[in-house]
Amino acid sequence: MGLYKVIFLGLKVAGPEEEARLTQGLQKRFNLTPEKAESLLQRVPIVVKKGISQEEMEKYVKVFEEIGGRVRVEEEPPPEFAGISQEPGPPPPPKPEVKPYTGPMVTCPQCGFEQPESDDCVKCGIIISKFVQYQEMARSIEGQVREISTEEKVSPWESGGGFFWAYMRTTKEALFSPTRFFKKVSAGEGYWSPLIYGIISGIIGIGVSLVFQWFLFSAFIPPQIHAFIPYNLILTLSLIGIPLMVASSIFMGSAITHLCLMIVGGNKKGYQATFRAISYSYCAQLFNVVPFVGSFIGSVYMIILIIIGVREGHGISTGKAVLAVLLPLIVVLGLGILAAILLPMFLGGLGLGLLRGVGV
Repeated sequence: MGLYKVIFLGLKVAGPEEEARLTQGLQKRFNLTPEKAESLLQRVPIVVKKGISQEEMEKYVKVFEEIGGRVRVEEEPPPEFAGISQEPGPPPPPKPEVKPYTGPMVTCPQCGFEQPESDDCVKCGIIISKFVQYQEMARSIEGQVREISTEEKVSPWESGGGFFWAYMRTTKEALFSPTRFFKKVSAGEGYWSPLIYGIISGIIGIGVSLVFQWFLFSAFIPPQIHAFIPYNLILTLSLIGIPLMVASSIFMGSAITHLCLMIVGGNKKGYQATFRAISYSYCAQLFNVVPFVGSFIGSVYMIILIIIGVREGHGISTGKAVLAVLLPLIVVLGLGILAAILLPMFLGGLGLGLLRGVGV
């Protein structure tokens, strides 16, 4: 009966999960410490057992296959018996001259072993083409994750890109993905960039709306009056007045909203978070370019954007954000209802007193 030796060649299939599985299997099945198991993997190919029978050899092969290892079995020559003299045989034939290999070489990307060009590494046993493919996929995914995480830190308007594309991307995200957008806005800092964005949006929306209204109603103005209208003065006042009006509206709206946040207990990150939410919500002014219904749609959607911006900026509940944003409207409506109730009573009492004063 012949004897065999078992040579451990490393991983059967390359990959981090397979390597961890093989390491654990070596520790468990061969009672090795983690350090010895790692050392065994680093020193492949290595003879793990020699001089064993076929039955024992098959057991070793089965164990290594179960834990994801790759082995090679070689039959050992029978041992020579001591004390038996052997007659000298004929001289061995001369060995053929082995010429050095001059073909293309390849270096294993995992263990660094240099060998003649082949897709299988003879030292660690990986399939080189698949290993390289997995590495490229991992680098690609890592680059995408890094790009996404970098992009999500700040809004496009504050990322330092080109003016036009930064404005368009910011407007698109604010109008159509407001929750994700205002989360990025809450992570930023500063007043200047949000203010400029809000002023630009307000100028576009209000300016286009005024131009449309002018062309709509100018048709009804008699020609005689057209000559007396100071167009240059109106244009100059508009160019100066609209930016000032939008800027003052942003500051006043931010102050009132922040005061209401303090009243309802929603002030978590200070006035800057409120100001940034109000400023970027002015992108809803762009709806004013739509004739007739644009102003109404823009006003309603701006309130919705402010609620979302305040909620994400201060990290509060939707209920608190809604109450803080609508509190001024609630107060005005309450005062209006109160005036509607008390004013007739006051006027009625005043009229009755006057009638009594004149002796009626």
